Amino acid sequence: MFITLKVLHLLALMFGSVAVLGNIYLAFSKGPHDLAAPDFTNKLRKMFRHSGLLAIILFWATGLALFVTQYGGKISNPAFHAKLSFVILLTAIVLFTNYMAPKWAKRGGPPSYIPKLSWVSAIALIVSVVLAVITFA
Repeated sequence: MFITLKVLHLLALMFGSVAVLGNIYLAFSKGPHDLAAPDFTNKLRKMFRHSGLLAIILFWATGLALFVTQYGGKISNPAFHAKLSFVILLTAIVLFTNYMAPKWAKRGGPPSYIPKLSWVSAIALIVSVVLAVITFA
């Protein structure tokens, strides 16, 4: 059971990382050369958004299961609590962007702050991974 949960947890981390970093890479590709394939770019953004949502759901489910089964629901390490804060921030961003995306599509596109939000989510992901390593190393 532990191995299965851990594998699913790490797979969720991988898919979430792809989603977060994929949006950053798309932001870097913005320019005249991207204009020929806006449908493809929008499809990628949608796929990244959906895979990020599925990843964060799986990540929480497996993380909570590991927390209860392996640690008895108690971890007193301050790095763990800091990690949770960054994961909650990342979760809020993922839920917000998935909820708002259809509304933004009807209005002609996302607001100008979304690329910055992608950077915040990337930083939150990286910091949470570093804090997880500190906690569980």
